[in-house]
Amino acid sequence: MLRRHKATTTTATTTTTTPVATSDVPASSPTRQDMQDTDRLQGTIATRAYALYEERGYRHGCDLQDWLDAEREILSRKPHMVA
Repeated sequence: MLRRHKATTTTATTTTTTPVATSDVPASSPTRQDMQDTDRLQGTIATRAYALYEERGYRHGCDLQDWLDAEREILSRKPHMVA
């Protein structure tokens, strides 16, 4: 579905309005595959963070540190995609 917008151009003496068609989804929107990859990555990080929580004797109050450590481990072994 396309939405119609008007682009306005103003010069010193005239104003021009031109209809412009744009898509409902911006070009930079993540694709379904991107979202699935993100969900999978977060699941992997969550699993590792829980393993770290177990390894540390179920110590409460370290959840953020467990997550950050897990994230660092996982992201350091995954090749980064460049858009």
